[in-house]
Amino acid sequence: MQLYGLIFVIEDSSCPVPLQNVSVEANIVDMIAETTVCQTYKNVEQNTIEAIYKFPLHEAAAVCGFEAEIDGKRKVKGVVKEAKQAAKEYDEAIQQGHGAYLLEEQHPDIFQCSIGNITAGQTVVIRITYVTELKHDAETESIRFVFPTAIAPRYGSSDYTANDGKKLIPDKMTYSDKTDYYLKLDITCRMTSVIQSIESPSHHISIELNIDGNPNVSKITLAEQITHLEKDLILVVKSLGLDQPRAFVEYDSKTETNCVMLTLVPKFAINEIMSELIFVIDRSGSMQGGPIKKASETLQLLLRSLPEDCLFNVVSFGSRFDSLFTKSQPYSEESFSKALKHAQEMDANYGGTEIYNPLKWAFENSRNNMPTSIFLLTDGQVCNVDQIVELIKSSEEKKKDDLRLFSIGIGDSVSHHLVESVSRAGKGYSQFVTNNERMDKKILGMLKNAIKPPIKDYNITWTNQILEDVLPIETNTVNRPTISFFSDNITPLPTIQNIFMDIKIQQAPFLIPPIYPGARFIVYCILEKGVEPCKEIVLSAISQDGPMNLSIPLDPVTLRGSKIHTLAARKLIQDIEEGTSFIHKHPRNKGKKFSDSLICKEIVKLGVTYNLASRYTSFLAIDERGSGFVSEAKILSGQRIDQRIVPVSAVSYKSLPRSLNIVSKKSKKKSRSSVMKSKSLSRMASYSIVTEPEVSSEIYNLKSDVLIESIERSKDSPTSVLPAASAKSKPPKIETLYSFLNFQSFDGSILPSSKFYSWFGKNNFKDFQVIGIENEKVLCLTLALAYLEIIMFETFKDECEMCYEKAKKVLEKEVGGDEQKANEILEKAKKWVKKWVDE
Repeated sequence: MQLYGLIFVIEDSSCPVPLQNVSVEANIVDMIAETTVCQTYKNVEQNTIEAIYKFPLHEAAAVCGFEAEIDGKRKVKGVVKEAKQAAKEYDEAIQQGHGAYLLEEQHPDIFQCSIGNITAGQTVVIRITYVTELKHDAETESIRFVFPTAIAPRYGSSDYTANDGKKLIPDKMTYSDKTDYYLKLDITCRMTSVIQSIESPSHHISIELNIDGNPNVSKITLAEQITHLEKDLILVVKSLGLDQPRAFVEYDSKTETNCVMLTLVPKFAINEIMSELIFVIDRSGSMQGGPIKKASETLQLLLRSLPEDCLFNVVSFGSRFDSLFTKSQPYSEESFSKALKHAQEMDANYGGTEIYNPLKWAFENSRNNMPTSIFLLTDGQVCNVDQIVELIKSSEEKKKDDLRLFSIGIGDSVSHHLVESVSRAGKGYSQFVTNNERMDKKILGMLKNAIKPPIKDYNITWTNQILEDVLPIETNTVNRPTISFFSDNITPLPTIQNIFMDIKIQQAPFLIPPIYPGARFIVYCILEKGVEPCKEIVLSAISQDGPMNLSIPLDPVTLRGSKIHTLAARKLIQDIEEGTSFIHKHPRNKGKKFSDSLICKEIVKLGVTYNLASRYTSFLAIDERGSGFVSEAKILSGQRIDQRIVPVSAVSYKSLPRSLNIVSKKSKKKSRSSVMKSKSLSRMASYSIVTEPEVSSEIYNLKSDVLIESIERSKDSPTSVLPAASAKSKPPKIETLYSFLNFQSFDGSILPSSKFYSWFGKNNFKDFQVIGIENEKVLCLTLALAYLEIIMFETFKDECEMCYEKAKKVLEKEVGGDEQKANEILEKAKKWVKKWVDE
């Protein structure tokens, strides 16, 4: 389990160091954010102390700055050093009575700061700066900023014992129901185009738009004083053009290198293939309430949207697991009805969160004669992430391109490290959703991508210069055998392998990640000194339907600084840690073995060059004191002691959703709006937007009889139907869509029933004779298609598009495959539905 917060040790006991406040300053520029976190602590004891605290960060964050300010009088900056050396110098400094500050990585998403020799009454402010990519949010077509503040338990026991020469303390976890410190938040968004909307599904926020008359700039603060950090802070920003292909180049004067960043959110279509789809659903206790309800609703929609020729299965897990079928079954009326009932009755009653075994079972029991896509829905924080990742890698290698894993993180404090790592290893992608957000669109986008063949043979042309590979001097260290003084047997010397290390174009990640429609694609490339990038970056690949090619003009303005270099270097380090770097995967290193010392040396080189904390590099800052100020601290070492943390609230899994109120600073008049349209924003002088709690009837007040009703297809079916006024209301509600889709069979057909007719305020087939469609089955199909297109598409097109396409195919079959005839009949139904809506 994890220990977060600041602690200190005196003699045989531990006492809390009061955390005064936490402040966050972030600058968002398009899809990159730079964040500085300040935590202020004060030693209220009479003795000099050594203090330690831990804190969570996003796993993709590149920690590139560390500074301590003492009593507001002096500052000391951290310098990156090899981790063991940094820990050694830290110990030496505190033993000499100097102030010492050490920042170390414990896990990719957990860091620890050690503060040596805090004198009585002294105040220390720790500033940590990091840069990170911002994730594309498929539900809202926006970028998603996350500041992890939550302290969530990691299920299972940690194997973390060895510190590798670091100062890391063993994993523990402590919670409190009271906190006395405050969070201050200041975020500035500077986008290259007009900001269309800003929302926070997690906290109350106040937003100032149109800063200095610029509609591309806004500032965000918390709308209320918060004295607890019980869940991640999330900001969703929508701006024009962020999805378009873009290529930037940054010049770093320190390294004299160029770094190119290529990013896009692709939108392309290729033909589907027959697939096996396995849904692995977290039903552990922490999913109770909103998360399990969300998972149940989403699984129901997925089941309705499956292609007719697929095979599927559902696996439920917690501390135990089971599957709906012993093997994935063909999609049929029988298997669909059984799975739908199973989804409707889901509860969070499976105990703890153990992901390894259900995934292992899914891999071992997947079909060998077709591609398999696995969907993992979890809110889990687990200790054995590395073990799970290795399982996925080995399983993926066995099935080659026929296995992919997509992951959805559910909840207010989900482990980004877990969710991102498993999707990266599984060559899929991940998305996140809080307890207050919908995820139908996100996961249906994944489903659409999962039933299409993977893109292969990626290549990016970064430069037109012809470069020669340079054979390395570096070799793996080998241990020579001991020779006996009384033996004439000759022991062969081990082979010394030359490892290719000198690469002039460092692409990060080295293996280009899979490209999926609707998922942000980012690749970096650091070009050696003197190597210039192309004027147009060319991305090419091969799909099942043919070659793909895209040319992206390089932005003519060269950026100055190191942010993009830092992100690229963090990705290079991640590659090395996960065994997917150029060292491991370059053709010239095929079949070679790599020593741990070689891997460590390369990570240290990157960490020191780009000022990054990592597994093998740490930040160290020394506050040298004169003899008159040398501490009289008694630093205890090698002694087992009790430790306490600064009180931090436990995670809350049942939070209310927020909606936006736009407040004019001049008039103070409020008007309710969930989304700010770009037209109105361009006319705003300066507005403040405050989020307030409001229970959304569209998501959280769903009637249980609508969500869990059984699917019966006879004319006497007791299926409940919403009143006609609600059925045709615009904008529609999500529960209305769920209720209407209950009329659809697994194959897309809409069977005639009195309940279906009553949806439109009619009694039977005869009441629709005015439309001029004589075939009753065709009438029901066209009415359903027209209803979805006219009522639902404006708000929920992505959610119901696959169900719509299934019904459209059935209609074409009913009219003998005549697409033109099908469209003509559909137009008749659309004309009637439009008139019905107008009435």
